[in-house]
Amino acid sequence: MSFSSDIKKELCNIREMSADEMAAMLYGIFYASRPSDGIPQVQTEKMYLINAVRSLCDEVFPDVRHETIRLVKNGGSLYTFRITDGAERISERFRDYSEINYSVVSGNDNGSGAFLRGIFAACGSVTDPNKEYHLEIVLPDNDKAAALHSFINEHGMPIKTTLRSRKNLVLYAKESELIEDFLTYIGAGNHSLEIMQVKIMKDFRNRVNRSVNCESANLDKTVAAAGKSVADIEYIYRTKGADWLNEELQETAELRLENPEMPLSELCQQFRTPISRSGLNHRLKKISKLAEELRKGEPI
Repeated sequence: MSFSSDIKKELCNIREMSADEMAAMLYGIFYASRPSDGIPQVQTEKMYLINAVRSLCDEVFPDVRHETIRLVKNGGSLYTFRITDGAERISERFRDYSEINYSVVSGNDNGSGAFLRGIFAACGSVTDPNKEYHLEIVLPDNDKAAALHSFINEHGMPIKTTLRSRKNLVLYAKESELIEDFLTYIGAGNHSLEIMQVKIMKDFRNRVNRSVNCESANLDKTVAAAGKSVADIEYIYRTKGADWLNEELQETAELRLENPEMPLSELCQQFRTPISRSGLNHRLKKISKLAEELRKGEPI
């Protein structure tokens, strides 16, 4: 099961709702579905959504009759929930869905959250956070999408819109914090926490990778610098001999040749009288300068 399907299943299995919240969630599902001759119907491949619609409809409209038709297609099932009797009672309360009915969706967070829960259960999706952060809602009607966009923004969640194939107005969010807030608001707190945990692990891995890359880069620089020092010392030995260097530089050259890959901080401790790292670095630079002058044939 996909990450989105897991979220929707979590939402459809919420049982502790007031009568107003159940009505708001059912209204959200109908708002996000395409009606047939003005009568609400829900088409989906997910049985858990059909079960939720059935249960909500029985609770909110106990006198309304409905049926579910199963169509086997391409090895899968397509379920259609439709009203068979009492559609007028739904119309009296929910109206025609041309705009958000605030008599059904109360102004408090519980009612608004239940409405958006129904919306998302019917036509929302969230990408697996291990791949990317992406939430989107695609309604069958662009006018409804524009109204829903305003509604969500009014509730402090600034999601965006874009036209897909010049046809569908898509509501979307790519910020992990915004997706977490939205999922928490509609009741999918478990999956909001899961996104947070994935983000923490991603941040940790990124920090580790940056640290490893930095250490690797420093090691490469150290090895390159040591290699150049060794090459300079060997050139001086070939052209002038070891005794050409003064006592300090000769000790430095011998220890560098004996320990070509040792970090300067450790090499400092190998001297008869340990020296500082900056002192060692100064000596190696002096050896390098002498080697360069010899290569150029400059008088020393």
